[in-house]
Formats: sequence, structure tokens, C-alpha cells
Amino acid sequence: MTRSGPDIGGQIRARRKQQGLTLDGLARRSGVSAAMLSEVERSVKNPTVKLAWQIARALGCSLTELLDELGAPTTLVRAQERSTLIDPETGVARHGVSTSLMHGGLEVATYVLPRGTSSGAMPANRPGVVEHVAVARGELALRIGDEEIDLGAGDHISYGPQAIVEYRNRGDGELEFVLLSDSSGVQP
Repeated sequence: MTRSGPDIGGQIRARRKQQGLTLDGLARRSGVSAAMLSEVERSVKNPTVKLAWQIARALGCSLTELLDELGAPTTLVRAQERSTLIDPETGVARHGVSTSLMHGGLEVATYVLPRGTSSGAMPANRPGVVEHVAVARGELALRIGDEEIDLGAGDHISYGPQAIVEYRNRGDGELEFVLLSDSSGVQP
């Protein structure tokens, strides 16, 4: 995974320590091995988008929050300023932005999936989280639990992802979609 912006390993370590978690404790919460977490924290290895998402979820934050410097209010985010994760094996890219909306529980990310790739199966989100996907271009096969829904450019869908979710490019070209995640309904 290639990324721009703050060091993800440092952000993970800081959040883990702030919560009083050991590497083993975070490993149990996230499903990511303590050895992998240690390598990520030391910037020896970069996590895939899926692993980074699992770690963020275990730390109780969004992936964009984990990647962005905390407390930096942003009113305008230029394309080159987005927090970007690129999975080197698949080329799947996730571009997140940190705005004042995040303080209200809203996160916005753009995904770009090359032909024939997938985000991988993402574990179920916390109860109360609602997601909205808008396909900008290409053809998306969205799996929510055991159901697969085909979406094309201009299609939108909202769902409560309390099941495994996977985004797969089923078209001949590149797939791009915007994901809005609303965690404002999550109980503390």
C-alpha cells in the first residue's frame, strides 16, 4: 500500500497507546496479527486497505480519521491533498477526505478499482452505521452479506452494513465510486 500524508504506523501506535492497548489487545480486537501490527507501526510494512480498515475499526475511528492529522480543520481539499491508500497487489485505491463533517459522524471516500479487482471482504460495521454509495463510472458488484447487487454509473444505494461488504469491479474498465459513511447514529 502506498500512501500520502501522515505516517499511518505512527497514527496507529498513537491511538493504540492513547487507548491503553497492547499490540496483543489490538490484535484481538482487529483480527490482525500482533506481528503484522508491529511491522505496520514501525513502518516496516504497509497494510492493505482491508487491514487498515480493520485496524481503524478496532481503534473506534474511521479509516480517514486514522490517516489524517487530528484536529486539522479543512474547508477545501484538493485532489492531491486527499489521504490515499493504494493496495500494491490489486491497485485498488481509496481516497479519503477529512472535513468538519467528520465531527458529525460523516466520512467521505472515493474508491478507484482497476478492472477485475475487489476491495476484499470487509467485516461487518458497527450497528447504527449507514453507508451510501454513488457510482461515478464503471460497473460495481456490491456484496452485502449473501446478496450481490449490480450498479452502474449514476446508480446510488444506501444500506446498513451489519454484514460483510465487498466492492468488486465487474466491468471492462476502471470503476470509481463515492462512499459516504454515516456513524452519527452509533450509540456510544
